Amino acid sequence: MPSLGRIAIFASGSGSTFAYLADEGREWFEVVALFCNRPNAGVIEKAAARHVPVVLIEQDGAWKKTLEDLDPDLVCLAGYLKPFPEDLVDRFRGKVLNVHPALLPKFGGKGFYGHYVHEAVIASGEKLSGASVHLVDEGIDTGMILAQSSVDVREGMDAEALAQAVQAVEKPLYLETIRKVLEEQRESTN
Repeated sequence: MPSLGRIAIFASGSGSTFAYLADEGREWFEVVALFCNRPNAGVIEKAAARHVPVVLIEQDGAWKKTLEDLDPDLVCLAGYLKPFPEDLVDRFRGKVLNVHPALLPKFGGKGFYGHYVHEAVIASGEKLSGASVHLVDEGIDTGMILAQSSVDVREGMDAEALAQAVQAVEKPLYLETIRKVLEEQRESTN
């Protein structure tokens, strides 16, 4: 199957989602670059092992020109722990995706990331959690929701167990949503 497009991935951490997308998505898209704001993040090694160019996000903003020059079909945030710059939201409007480890609009926004999300879900008594893929806008986790997948929050479940359950649905959901968005882009240009 021919490639549906080119994506750039932004990440800050260990890179498990980056690795999943790069490995499982290669028949549908090419990962043209990893943008990372932490020079010692584990995701950098994962990118190097897959021969994906790494761009460090520095204060001087030169990385923005690199992203614009690459002109990817999609920009995918995968555990990127900084707000995406508003000028780039405008430049890539409708082409920036994020995956969030909860069923938005609940448990989204500032401070809701990683284990904090799962702890809040458990503390609230929710019976369902899951993952959401959404378009990125000027807010934090406020863009249009494109896809969701839910998991049961079982009695006595702790945040770590919930995180594992969410991660099991999160990565395949993100991959499938990226594929669908790229297919829709291709169909709209034909």
